[in-house]
Amino acid sequence: MSYQFLVLTGPKARRTITIQPGPDRLMGRSEKAFYQFPDDPRISRFHCEVLLEGEQPTVICRGGSSGTLVNGKPVTRHTLKLGDVLRIGDTELRLVMGDFALKDALGAIDPNASLPITAELALTEVEAISGKTLAHYEIGHVIGQGRCGLVFHANDTKDNRSVGLKVLHPSYSKDEEMMQRFVRGMKTAMPLRHPNLISIYSAGKTGGYCWIAMEYIAGESLKEVIARIGVANRLDWKNAFGMTLEIARALEYAHGHGLVHRNVTPTNIMQQATDQVCKLSDLMLAKALEGAENITRPGEVLGELEYLSPERTRGVTELDARSDLYGLGATAYALLTGRPPFEGGTVIEKFTKIRQHEPVRPTKYQKTILPEFEGMILKLLAKKPEDRYQSASHLIRDLNRILGKAALVKE
Repeated sequence: MSYQFLVLTGPKARRTITIQPGPDRLMGRSEKAFYQFPDDPRISRFHCEVLLEGEQPTVICRGGSSGTLVNGKPVTRHTLKLGDVLRIGDTELRLVMGDFALKDALGAIDPNASLPITAELALTEVEAISGKTLAHYEIGHVIGQGRCGLVFHANDTKDNRSVGLKVLHPSYSKDEEMMQRFVRGMKTAMPLRHPNLISIYSAGKTGGYCWIAMEYIAGESLKEVIARIGVANRLDWKNAFGMTLEIARALEYAHGHGLVHRNVTPTNIMQQATDQVCKLSDLMLAKALEGAENITRPGEVLGELEYLSPERTRGVTELDARSDLYGLGATAYALLTGRPPFEGGTVIEKFTKIRQHEPVRPTKYQKTILPEFEGMILKLLAKKPEDRYQSASHLIRDLNRILGKAALVKE
């Protein structure tokens, strides 16, 4: 594993410094220091040394006049952990993983902040259109919020039907290249019809707003379901099983048409109140907005980071079906346990756990889970894509085998 320092304060703020192995890795103001900070007058000529010993970096104070501090406490020798903050002079440096795509992982986020972080871009501009007409849609109340806009209950006056109208923040309509990508993505998704996909009826741009008219679902998102069952401790693995099978069928259909969803999360899965059927939304939206957003684009709900696949935390853009399957596994895990598989107080903590840690087995929270189903979820959460199910069809095949053991889901 490689490491970097992200400079938080001081003359080199926002820069990154890769930690190099080897002896005499002195940090100081001198031009002979290996890591040089000539513009911070409170740093000594040779202030401290940073050694990469084994897999962990160690800092050794070399007599800097202002001292060497880790997380605010003076040290003489200290083994650093991810997220630790080293201070010398007026400069603070946070230890991060060297292979983080920092522009994606941190973006405009304050590196010192803890999650959740309030969105920097308020959606009040979008909220203001409630009660008005956009194109031929009479806009009602807000029924959902996503990473890039709001969903309203609306009336389609042209076809006389209720729709869910997703209206993107105006910033999305100001880039012509992004607009072309949005149009192509929506044209690809509109013809698709599947019982477990929310159908897209139409999409367009009116004034300064891009919008998507879709099938109206009277129900709640799985994010709301997970919050409710987690608090009430009413977890039932059979419900998670049914949801997994239904969304796997939706992904099999989408992948069969060459489409990768890219953002399978509880927020993007709706459950109908009448029959409890789950439907996947926002197919092609992440791809349509690719290049116009990064993981931490202002307005994104950062809690959704907990459902990213390991490869996506590294900024990989060429994702395949196996990344979608990871998102499905993480969502199913949350339905089983009332929490995502990996949690953390900061972006870096979350990403580190997603990449390196193994999830707690769901049976810790539900003793009655069928072992075969638990094994499927853990396989979906494998760190390497090649260790997961290679397709939704393979997952469905194994899920169907469980159906022979009990009447778990409706036909």
